[in-house]
Amino acid sequence: HGQGPIIRINPTEIHISDPDFYGTIYSHARVNKEEAFRYRLGHPGSMHSTVEKSLHQKRRAALTPHFSRRQVLEFTPGTFKAVKLDAAFAAFVTDNIVYYAFATSYDFLNYPDFETPFITALAALFNEQQICTHFPSLLSFMESLPKSVCAIIQPSLVPFFNYRNEIKTQLRNTINREYKADKNIQQEADDNIKHEPVFRDILHSGLPPEELSLSRLQDEAGIIVTAAIATTGTTMSIACFHVLSNPSIYQRICQELISAFPDSTMQPTLPELETLPYLTAVIQESLRFSYGISQRLPRIFDTAIGYDSYTIPPGVPISLTCCIQHHDERIFPSSQTFKPDRWLDNPKAPGTDKPLSTYLVSFGKGSRSCLGTTFAYAQLYIGLATVFRRVKMELFETERDAVDMASDHFAQTPKAGTKGVRVLIK
Repeated sequence: HGQGPIIRINPTEIHISDPDFYGTIYSHARVNKEEAFRYRLGHPGSMHSTVEKSLHQKRRAALTPHFSRRQVLEFTPGTFKAVKLDAAFAAFVTDNIVYYAFATSYDFLNYPDFETPFITALAALFNEQQICTHFPSLLSFMESLPKSVCAIIQPSLVPFFNYRNEIKTQLRNTINREYKADKNIQQEADDNIKHEPVFRDILHSGLPPEELSLSRLQDEAGIIVTAAIATTGTTMSIACFHVLSNPSIYQRICQELISAFPDSTMQPTLPELETLPYLTAVIQESLRFSYGISQRLPRIFDTAIGYDSYTIPPGVPISLTCCIQHHDERIFPSSQTFKPDRWLDNPKAPGTDKPLSTYLVSFGKGSRSCLGTTFAYAQLYIGLATVFRRVKMELFETERDAVDMASDHFAQTPKAGTKGVRVLIK
């Protein structure tokens, strides 16, 4: 144990708080994860939860083509109206990622107050996540019980198991459609789909049969949907809160969008939106406050790693933490203040010749970085541009504690009792 940038935080793990060392640990080197983190989100067979680096590489290779920029540009997310913004954005993200993955939609945006079963399920999972990390067999044991028994012992987990069953149903439907004998029926269904659904195409990805089992794909699909809701939806809520809290920022982003797209009924393309400097700056600053995964992310190297005067032996878990890096005052002065201007004109980090974006790690970096980064950016650009261009609104009984992280449940969680980001539509 000790003080300073490098400390031992438990008997086996070292944590380092040094923004310039982030790229060393989260590089494109093939690294393992810690076994204890395999079960923390209830999807142990997913690519995200895979411990072994060789298996992770195989699973990632099968998914990567679906989240390339070309594929994302061919898939255009929709738009919506919002009142309870955090719930609305979560519904927006869920509808998009489910349609992208399975070519089906639950139309969660049409649910009253946007309160959907998926969102309820993930809230329950995140509340139990810390326990599941330390007791990895808990979720599988509870899922093996009859639902009525689980409802008595741990009722908060029932929505999560319902969520997993719904993902399994979607996968069964995908598999059945793909191998349906009547190809004419299959072709008629395909004519209405403008993109290649992820979990239909993955059946022909060349993965071995054990990687295409229903249970393994259930884990993969579950973590993809979970990640989208927990990260992108949160970032959009944070963006709206801070923009609406600051009239000058709100006026500036609205003016940029009006100047670029005078006709509010026009749907701009993603490449067009990416050229808007202030919208981009707002998104970058919102990502700095949203963290993606708020927990530390241990990585295990096969070789020794040097840091300062230390030599860290192979096999020792090493971690850094996104939220600590994003509030490092040396890199982001006045880090608790929402300042989109810090991202304008291709800025360098203070006192360095490195781009400031080097230190923005909401999607991680390296060989285990977020697979859906391009998809997430597409939703952020299109979703936020649509809201700020088409909807006039103001915050309603919402304080900053509705978006600031009060606790860490894999994703950041605001103070208990807050009602989310709520607005009045003018």
